[in-house]
Amino acid sequence: MSHHILHVFQHGAVLGRERGFIVMRVDGQADRTMPLDDMRATVIAARGVTLTSSFLSGMLEKDAVVLHCDESYQPCGITAPLSRVVDLQAFQHQTARPKRLNEKLWKEMLRGKTLNQQRVLEHKNLHSGHLELALRSGEFDEANCARRYWQLYFPAIGWTATKRDRKENTPPNQMLNYGYAVLAALCHRSLIIHGLLPQLGVHHKPRYRADPLVYDLMEPFRPAVELMLSEFMLEPDISMNAWAKKVGTGLRDRRVKHRAFTLKLMDAIDASANSLARAYAELAAGEFWVPELPEAETAR
Repeated sequence: MSHHILHVFQHGAVLGRERGFIVMRVDGQADRTMPLDDMRATVIAARGVTLTSSFLSGMLEKDAVVLHCDESYQPCGITAPLSRVVDLQAFQHQTARPKRLNEKLWKEMLRGKTLNQQRVLEHKNLHSGHLELALRSGEFDEANCARRYWQLYFPAIGWTATKRDRKENTPPNQMLNYGYAVLAALCHRSLIIHGLLPQLGVHHKPRYRADPLVYDLMEPFRPAVELMLSEFMLEPDISMNAWAKKVGTGLRDRRVKHRAFTLKLMDAIDASANSLARAYAELAAGEFWVPELPEAETAR
């Protein structure tokens, strides 16, 4: 099955459901349809969009999510299926907040993030001794690794900044915010369908209007968005509409290593969430799997 993310940029669009299809209608344009069974997420980034009850119920019945963004493409809400208990042991162990297990899981998430950051730099013919030392020693200072990474990353994509600022409304930061928001929505979806509570994090602490486990799970996946942006900045059209299409196709088609095989990124999110549920069920950090971006010479 081919899974899709629908990005809605047309102001005044109407989204409905007819005979197993999602239908988007915009005045003066031909209807756009997509099989409901293929949907993973819909991203609303336009004004005056009408969501019919049949559209919403159809999305939720298929375990798909709707991400709502404001006019600057910042996420402001998510419509997601109801949480469910899939594995009683996984649910009970997660709610018990096992400290040692969570510490091991967080370390593996940081290892995956750092490795993938190194892979992103390799795609730009760059190298960070600090990241390599962290990977070799197994000790991850997240703040320092991030600082060294962004110092190399932003100039490599043609931007003058040397640090990440999620509140700064510059094109690269705005595009990263959008890509991360779509990634977070897919992580939220996967955690729910595998019976985990997004509100209980491995490392990130609960706070107002936040789902810390979503932020934890997405850490190793963030560099995939950064790799997409580094490629995108070389293209002739670097508008937000073009970036949204890049994010959608990248999450659907780009592949990551999964043991002896590869998985599409969108499926890798499900696989990682499922392995996290198994890790909680069995109280075994070794069950948890994080993705690895391809090395530069084998990149797709």
